[in-house]
This record gives sequence, C-alpha cells and structure tokens, in this order.
Amino acid sequence: MNDINLAPAKADDWPAIAQLLETHRQPLAGAQAQLPNFIVAHRDGAVLGCVGLEIHGAHALLRSLSVAPAMQGYGIGTRLLRAAIERARALNMRALYLLTVSAPDYFPRFGFRRIPHAAAPLALHASPELQGACPASAILMTLPLKAAAIRIRPASLDDAAAVAAIYDPIVAHTATSFELEPPGPLEMRNRIARTLPKLPWLLAVDENDTVCGYVYASPHRERAAYQWSVDTSAYICTDARGQGVGQRLYTALFDALIELGYVQAFAGIALPNAASVGLHTSMGFTEIGVYRNVGYKMGAWHDVGWWQKCLQTPPEHPAMPARPLTAAPRANAEGAPY
Repeated sequence: MNDINLAPAKADDWPAIAQLLETHRQPLAGAQAQLPNFIVAHRDGAVLGCVGLEIHGAHALLRSLSVAPAMQGYGIGTRLLRAAIERARALNMRALYLLTVSAPDYFPRFGFRRIPHAAAPLALHASPELQGACPASAILMTLPLKAAAIRIRPASLDDAAAVAAIYDPIVAHTATSFELEPPGPLEMRNRIARTLPKLPWLLAVDENDTVCGYVYASPHRERAAYQWSVDTSAYICTDARGQGVGQRLYTALFDALIELGYVQAFAGIALPNAASVGLHTSMGFTEIGVYRNVGYKMGAWHDVGWWQKCLQTPPEHPAMPARPLTAAPRANAEGAPY
C-alpha cells in the first residue's frame, strides 16, 4: 500500500468524504464546515479514507475517521489517526477528544482513555457531535497532547469555584468519590477554610492561571495518637491528566507535610481506578488492604483499597506537628470565614 498518500482535503474531495461517512453511518452535521482540517488517504485520485478535526480553542475533536470497506485491514485507518494526532499537536492543541460507538477498544491503543461526557471542556459542547449528532451511547475519549506549564501554589478561599468545577463532575458522574451530591463552590470554600489553618491544600495552575488540579491532606483519625498521620486526596482536571500534574502536586504536598512533622500518609481509592492506583504507586504508596463492598453508589457496591506512604522515619519522641505558614482565611463581618 505504498502508493496510498495522505494529504489535506480539497474542496472537490467533499462528495467522496460524504459518501464514506454515509457508508459508515457517521454524522454529516457540521462536517463540511471542517473540511480545511480534514486529511484524506487517496490513490490515483480516489479517496479511500478520511479523518477530520474540529478546533475548539485549545481542544480538538477528532471525527469522521472512515476507510472504504474494500480497503479496510491495510492500516489506512491507523495512518490517518496518527496523522490527525500529529496535526493536532502541530496546531498546539492541549488535548484531542473523540466520540465512538463501534470502536471503544481500538483508540486506547493510541493512548486515548474514556471519560464521562460531563468532563468534556465547555468549548467542545459547540460541536454538533456533542449536541446530539452522535448517539447518547457514544463513548467519549481523550488524549492529552501538550503538557501545560504548571506551577504549584497554596489554595485560597477565592479558588473554591475552580476546585468545585474539577470535583463536582466526579461526584455526579463517577464512583471515584463516595459523596452523592456535588458540594458546589460554597461548600468547597468552607472545606478549604477548615483545612488551611491545619494542613496544606495545594493547587496546580497553568500559564493562564487556570486551576488544573489540586491536592490536600486531612487528619487520618481524630484521636490524639493519630495526629502524625494524614489522609491525602488528589484530583486533576480531565485535559491535564497524564502530564505529570498529579506527581508534581504530591511531591509538593509531601515536602510540606514532612516540614510540618507528619510521618505517615494514607490514601483510599474506590476500585477499580487504574489511573489513581498508578499515580499513588508511582509516588511510593504501597497497598495495605481492601475494604470489600464498603460503599454503594450508582446502583453497585464498591471496594476501597488503602495505600500507605511513610513520609519520614518515625522519630522516637515526636513533637506535635506544626501548622502551615499560610495566610489565615479572610473573615466576613461576623468574624466567620466566607
């Protein structure tokens, strides 16, 4: 198949592209408007396959990956997909998304992973595919393309809305969190206010100062002998996952906890969750046990695995942990945190 070439689509390729999409029952809505970002595979002037990109700000939606039935099995689809990924990278897209009904096992070979529909960036909702051109059963997947320039800073009360924007969809659409109702910005503001005077709460922000992840520590148990141990939680926004953001947040959190005098860190992970298990094991956590069928959410019982990390050698006579050197939460007129 060395005589098959890939090239940007031209205006007169549209009839053949439309025929391919109709053959594979792929949506035509909005496709012709994206023709400048289509790539076609052709031989002797005949279009044998195509793939398109929709550009929405810093995100791209891959659509219309199609190969003529007689030419399937020759690697044309793979060549087109790789070309589309490279095209998205060349356009400095942060992440590539797609919807699929018939090939959920194909795209993970190229690094795509499933995410809830609610986790799609708002900009993508302008696409006809997310507005209903694709069936509701279509699986949404994403592939991170560009590592953002990340810096780590302490959270403030003003970050509550950004933190809630990351966390609320996880509560609403997954069993990763055992909360049943998204807490929203006001409750998240209260949680940050309660945490900061005692323990670190850190954010990852990109070059636009957009919050793309957070991590915090909470007391492991309330009784006094537990005071040198903490539980940790980390959440990363969808399009920043797989770029080392979680590792950077945890590294900064561990440094802060060690400086404050903490000795052990624990993390509970609702199972299955390969991404979270991978993050925690990469940071030195080791599995210590599983609570079986401990939580019921979304019509099913779920296990929770527990992981532990020793932050520092347990001292023979430990001093009480110190408090973070962060500004106290601002108060309203009645003296209570906002």
